[in-house]
Amino acid sequence: MRISTSMIYDRGVGAIQNQWKNILHTQQQVSTGRRVLTPADDPIASARALEIGQTKAVNSQFAVNIGYADDAMKLLESRLQSAGDVLHYVRELAVQAGNGAMAPEDLRYMATDMKAQFEAMLALANSQDGTGDYIFGGHRSQQQPYDGGLSGVSYNGDQGERTIQVSASRYMPVSLPGSDVFDRTLALNPDTVKLYAKPDNAGQGGPTISAVDPALANPATRYQFVYTDGTPGSYEVTKLGQDGTEVAMAPSTFPAGGSVTIEGITFDLSASTVESGDAFEVFVPSTNLLNNMAMFASALESPGVSGMAGAVPFALETFDAGQENILKTRAQIGSQLTETEALASLGSDLDLQYASTLSGLQDVDYAEAISRLTQQLTYLQAAQQSFMRVSGLSLFNYLS
Repeated sequence: MRISTSMIYDRGVGAIQNQWKNILHTQQQVSTGRRVLTPADDPIASARALEIGQTKAVNSQFAVNIGYADDAMKLLESRLQSAGDVLHYVRELAVQAGNGAMAPEDLRYMATDMKAQFEAMLALANSQDGTGDYIFGGHRSQQQPYDGGLSGVSYNGDQGERTIQVSASRYMPVSLPGSDVFDRTLALNPDTVKLYAKPDNAGQGGPTISAVDPALANPATRYQFVYTDGTPGSYEVTKLGQDGTEVAMAPSTFPAGGSVTIEGITFDLSASTVESGDAFEVFVPSTNLLNNMAMFASALESPGVSGMAGAVPFALETFDAGQENILKTRAQIGSQLTETEALASLGSDLDLQYASTLSGLQDVDYAEAISRLTQQLTYLQAAQQSFMRVSGLSLFNYLS
């Protein structure tokens, strides 16, 4: 085989350039800390690292979502705790109102305080988060869930729950429909619709409630029965709205004896052992806690025929039902907070595991890489020296 001078130069330059290429690759590995710089370096490790990297990114997003969910539920818990504090205070107020030494003026002062607590509870029901969304509006987060006032409050939200995905298979609720918190605190039935006698009634008997139709009953309403003796006797009935104002009803007079149904409530109107002028009051609660608070405020300001003997038991029963509902909701939130804590811990462990696996696949072994770099530099020097020696060979060097 004939070796030409140009071949010697080409091969020599090629060998030197190849050594430079190897040195550059190793130097990049050392400077970046990565063993796999391109998929061609290790196709299997590269594919595995891509898969784990994507999984790690998803896990990181779940960690962010868990943080959002945790903050949202802590806000819910804070508002529910405040609502519970308001209920605790108004319950104490109701107990004080039951003190027989309270003068009408004292009750009016309490009514003013009760109205202020109603406004505080209404503000809590319309709480917003940092982005301006209503936390008790369900999916209708941009619409104020509760409107109205002492004469009546209505819910404008829906029954939905906004959720955030906190794991591959878990969507955590981060809001509550107000209807689950402030509504549905009790049901309308003969156990919750109560009749109270005027404390100074002369007789011993009076009307009784035998049935309640929740679909027809008017919640947050008071009915006052006054018995008039006669042959037969009769009951004059007055209807009071939630704010204590009188509401017209027809008929308003019912003969004693037998039974009668008034707006979904069936009464047995007994005339036995009832004296003329005896009076009775019926409290029909609302399933909505706010309306019951407003109703008690009006009963403090304008007591009915039963006075505090009817208003105080009504308040205690409805407030206790509301408190129980809020405590049940807080228990649910507490359970979810415990779950987010566990998910956050699990996500942190997974993140460390993914990082360790990626390090094993991608990170360079510095001791091996630096040793290889030193060896490659030696090879380069040898290639350069040999090229200089070979390229210096020429017949002209032997001509004198």
